[in-house]
Parts: sequence; C-alpha cells; structure tokens
Amino acid sequence: MKSKLLKASACAVALAMALGTMTACNKQEEKTGGGAIEYAADGKIYPVKCDDTLSMWIDIGSADNGESGMEATPLGKAWMEQTGVNLEFIHPTAGSTEQLSLTIASGDLPDILIANIAQESGGVAKYAADGVIIDLTDNLKEFAPNYNAMIEADENLAKMIKSDDGRFYSFNMILNEDVLRSTAGFILRKDILDKAGLSVPETVDEWTEVLRAYKANGANAPLSYDISFWEQYGGMFTGAYGTIMNFYLDENGKVKYGYLDESMRDVFQLFADWYKEGLLDQNIVKITDEDARITNSNTCAYAAWASSINKFSKAMTDKNPEFELVAAPFPVLNKGENSRFGIKTEKVLKAGAGYITTACENVELAMRFLDYGYSEAGHTLLNFGVEGESFTMVDGKPTYTEVITNNPDGLSMSQVMGRYIRANTSGPFVQDPRYLEQYYPMPQQQDAVKIWSQCDAENRAIPNVSFTQDESTEVSSIMNPINTYASENMYKFIMGIEPMDKYDAFVEKIKSMDIERAIEIYQAAVDRYNNR
Repeated sequence: MKSKLLKASACAVALAMALGTMTACNKQEEKTGGGAIEYAADGKIYPVKCDDTLSMWIDIGSADNGESGMEATPLGKAWMEQTGVNLEFIHPTAGSTEQLSLTIASGDLPDILIANIAQESGGVAKYAADGVIIDLTDNLKEFAPNYNAMIEADENLAKMIKSDDGRFYSFNMILNEDVLRSTAGFILRKDILDKAGLSVPETVDEWTEVLRAYKANGANAPLSYDISFWEQYGGMFTGAYGTIMNFYLDENGKVKYGYLDESMRDVFQLFADWYKEGLLDQNIVKITDEDARITNSNTCAYAAWASSINKFSKAMTDKNPEFELVAAPFPVLNKGENSRFGIKTEKVLKAGAGYITTACENVELAMRFLDYGYSEAGHTLLNFGVEGESFTMVDGKPTYTEVITNNPDGLSMSQVMGRYIRANTSGPFVQDPRYLEQYYPMPQQQDAVKIWSQCDAENRAIPNVSFTQDESTEVSSIMNPINTYASENMYKFIMGIEPMDKYDAFVEKIKSMDIERAIEIYQAAVDRYNNR
C-alpha cells in the first residue's frame, strides 16, 4: 500500500520552488488548474506536476453510488488536478469499525489517514508513540503555511488541536460558526400547535401543555425520541435541570457525572409522569417506525437533525398540505433562561482528521497536499466543488447548481454532494456556513440551527481531552457496565417498573461501581487539556 516514490526528492524540490518563488511558477507553460498556495502578485494558483503518488485512506461516504472509488468522482479528479498530486484512494467498507485497526496492526500503511484515530484507545499520542503517525509540529510553518497561520492566530483553536504534550499530529476539520455546530434538536408539528392556539414551548411546563394538546389531537405517542442517546449526547430535557446523563463540567470547571446529581431525580419523575399520562411514547425503550409515526401524526414532537425537516415536509406536500414542522429551543424551567446543555458539536472535529503515517516517504508533499484544504482554493473545492459544474458564483457567493439541488439523475442532495465535496461529511478543511445555508434550503431549517445554537453546551461539555492508553482501558472497564446499568434502570423508573423511592439506591449502586475513579481520570485529562 505504501507509495513507491521514484521521484520523491525531485518532486519535493519542485513543489517547494513553486510554493516559495514566483519565478519558477511564471515559467510554467500550463497555468490552469490549481496548486497549494495563492500568490499575491497575480492571485492565480499554479499546479505542481510530478510523478509522485500519495496513498490516502478516506471514507467515500455518500459518493459511493456505483463508481469505482473517489478517483472517479469530480471531487477526486479535481483534488488531484488542482494540487498536482496523484492520489491512490483507499476506501474502508462502509460501517466498518474494525478495518482501520486491522490495517494499522498489519503495518501496511497508506501515506495519509483521513480517520478518527483520536477515539481509539490511547488516542493520537499512542499512535505517535507506536510509530504509526508522525509529529508535524516542527514542519507546520514551512510545509503547511495556511494551517499554521490559523493555529498561530487562535490560541484556543491550537489548544483544541494539539496533544497533551503540546505537539501537533493532525490536520482537523474546523467548524468556526455556531450554526455549523448546532444542527440537531427538538422538532415539533407547528400546524397542530397553531390549531390549539399554542406557541412553541420554551419551559418544561409549556412542553407538558403542548404534549397534552398533541394527545388531544389524536397522537398516541406525542413525544417520541431515543432518550438514552439524545439525553446522553445533548442533555435535551435534563439541561433544564442543570444536568446531563453523562460527564460534564460544573461552573468551576470540575468534572461531574450527571446520574449522581439530585436534580436527575426530577428528570426521571418528569418522564415518569409523562409516560403515565401517555404523553411519552409507550414503546420508548425501542422506538420503531419513527418516520411513519411522524407522517401519520401519531408523533408530533421528536429529536433529530435539521435535515429531517426537509425530508418530512417533502414527503407530506401532497398528503397533507397543512403539515408544518418547526424547531423548539432546548427546554428550561423558567422563561428567559438558556439550557445549561444542548447539542453543540466541537469546534475541532476528531472525525475526518488528516494524519501522515510513518510509511510516507515524502512528508513535505503530504503536508503541502493536506494544507491545500485550508487555502482559499482548497476551501472552495472541499465546500462547493467544481466551479461551473457543482457551483457558480452568484453575487460573489458560491451557489450550488441544479446538479446538486435538483440532480437530473435523481440522486439525493446528500448523495450528489458526496461526489463533489466533503462539507457534508468530514475532512481536513474549514467548513463553510454558506454550504449549510444551501444544504438546509427551508427557512424552518435555517431558523432551527439558530434556535438550537442558543444554549450553554460548550461551557459544560468535556473538552477535546486525550486519555492515555491505560486511562482509556480503565475508563472503559468502569463505564461499560455503568452505562448499561444506568440506561436500563432509567427506563425502569420512567415506565414505573422501579418506584422512585428507590432512586437513592440506584445512585449508591453507581457509586459502588467505581464511578469516582472514572471521574478522577476524566478530571486528570481535563487538567492536562487546560495546561496545554
């Protein structure tokens, strides 16, 4: 799998000359296509052609629609043409979680990994120590000027990217805008609210009133969502009570575990009351046929990504012209408050980060290639694709063509985007909010991401910490049984199988399962993060 680079040295020299001087570039006969940097003198980008090849492991995502791989997609072709780098794409099997680990264990490495190795046991530091990936720190300024400039300009951004030892190993996807990081939350049937004379609920009490109105309208599962997932991930209702079914930071920056909070008892009681009254899905442990329930009005409130607003609205256009969905803010106890939690993705994503492996024989070329994603031209390519095909400039704004918005071959927007861009998946670049504005074309979707961004999640969430391999192993051994026990009993309390007067025993059981040790490990990781 490792590239055989017969002309690696010559290529690196040519690339460095093209990036470092105007003279060499101006002598090139071909001045179309792209390259890895923009020159202030004329604003053009010149390709650096060489016989080198870089092998790159990358999830093909929604682009997998019968083509042989990314090399056959417009994105793959443009990526090579604009950078002047030949790419050998290696795609893992969709849904495979073991393939990457097996590839790394085999030692048969590609030159570049676009993957989430930070979530693996021991994280990035372990892979560096094991000789899988290289340290980029000392070469960033010279070989990755665009990425380096971003890091140097934003101390907090650098802190999120670097490891606990202060070194840089990755080219990350960066989401600077709140709307890019707030793409999921509660969605409600607005047309039924209007008929009932009710507004979108803000407080928990208003939610109770709204759910009763939905039930009175014939909904047999007014509120239906995967509590175990959404509350652990985003503290959807628990945030109103200042807690979450997970680890979090209190106002002093200390690690807490939500199931130990006294306020979690109030959350369980709320859900139990709603369940008893028939306001919460009676099949809440295992939700099935969610789409059908929403379109037949049996469910009128649910949790999902903003894309579902468009999906269900289109599906109901002819069946029920009055059907209308709207986003609801994360609930609070008192009007005017902000939820202490909610869903807000990290500014720096671990998923889709770019790493250069020790198998790479031309590190300079690999770094310059990855740095291209942070240049203006690379930013445009990875967010909008190929000008004249997937987008055109309209009033100075890159605007998707009907190839994306109304594909003549019948491909979904997500599917055709996967052939032209990476903005709807992940990769080493900065995501552009103008992509999301067009991916979410409905006003209700655009309003949703603004509504959901109004929460205090980023101040309460555990930051982008790294565990040592030993810590990762120990945390997993502690938390796997705790997570199972907590989730199972949470449902028992909600469904009335377990009486609420046993809540204290529930908490004591979790404490006996060594949760305090897990908190200590998280706190140590947070302290290291704060000291980066």
